[in-house]
Amino acid sequence: MLRIELYKLLRSRSFPIGFLSLALFLALVLWGFQSYAARQAADTSFRFIEQRGSGYFNGSVFALLAIHLAFYLLLPIFIALIAGQQIAGERRAGTLRQMLCRPVARWRIVAAKFAATITYTVLLLGFYWALTLGLGYGLLGGGKLILLPGILNLVDEPTSLAQGEALRRFGLALLTGVWSLLTLAAIAFLFSVLLDSAVNAVICAVSLYLVLHIVGSVELFSAIKPYFFTVDMECWKDVFKPQIPWREYAFSACKCGVYTTGALLLATLRFERMDVTD
Repeated sequence: MLRIELYKLLRSRSFPIGFLSLALFLALVLWGFQSYAARQAADTSFRFIEQRGSGYFNGSVFALLAIHLAFYLLLPIFIALIAGQQIAGERRAGTLRQMLCRPVARWRIVAAKFAATITYTVLLLGFYWALTLGLGYGLLGGGKLILLPGILNLVDEPTSLAQGEALRRFGLALLTGVWSLLTLAAIAFLFSVLLDSAVNAVICAVSLYLVLHIVGSVELFSAIKPYFFTVDMECWKDVFKPQIPWREYAFSACKCGVYTTGALLLATLRFERMDVTD
C-alpha cells in the first residue's frame, strides 16, 4: 500500500511544485543576500565582525537565513498541500470508495497515506537543506556561523559557532524541522478526513497555522501563547543557540509529538466511521 501511495504521490501534479518553488525562492534569497552584503560593505559594525574571524556574509549565515525564511513562509504551505489532499482528494476524485471496497483495514489506509506524507516531508526538507548549504558554501564560501542579537532571537550578544559545529547543528535542525512540520501535516490530514474538498482542507490547515503564528507573535496574547502548536514547532531554532537548551528543546519536541499523534488518532477514528457513498 505504501508503494502505491508513493507512486500516486510522485505522479501527482502537486509533487514538483514545492521543489521548484523552493529552488526559485532560494535563488531570490541568494540574490538579495549578496545585494545586501554589497550595500553593507562599508558599514563599520560589519567591518568589526570581519576582523574577528570569517566574514559575516558567508555560506553559514546565508543558509540559516534561507532556512528560517522558508520554514515560516513556504514549507508549511507545501506540507499542508500534500497532506490536505490525501483523503479529500481521493473522495472528490471518486476513488476513495474503490479503495474501501478492498479487504484492507481502514487504519492501514490512513497509515500508508500519512507515511507517504512523511516521505514527502523528508524529501522536501532534505532537498532544500542540501541545496541551501550547497549554494551557500559553494558560492559564498564557508566560515563561522555568526549570531547577532535580534536575528532569530537566538542570542543576547554577538557570538559564533565554528563551521564544523554549524554543520552539525544544520543536520540536527533538519531532523527537528521534519518532526515539527509533521504536526501541521497531521492537522492538515485531519481536515482532509473531515472535509470533502482538498482545497478546503488545505486552506483550513494553512489558515489555522497562520492565525496562531501571527497571534502568538503579539505580546497581548502571551498568556495563551504556550498552548499554540506553532510555538512548539519553532524548536528547530533552539539547536542554533550556543548552548542548546536540551530540556526546553525536548519538551517542545514531545508536545509536537503529542499534537501529531492526537490529530492522527482523531483522523483514524473519523475515517473508520466515514460513510462513503460516491
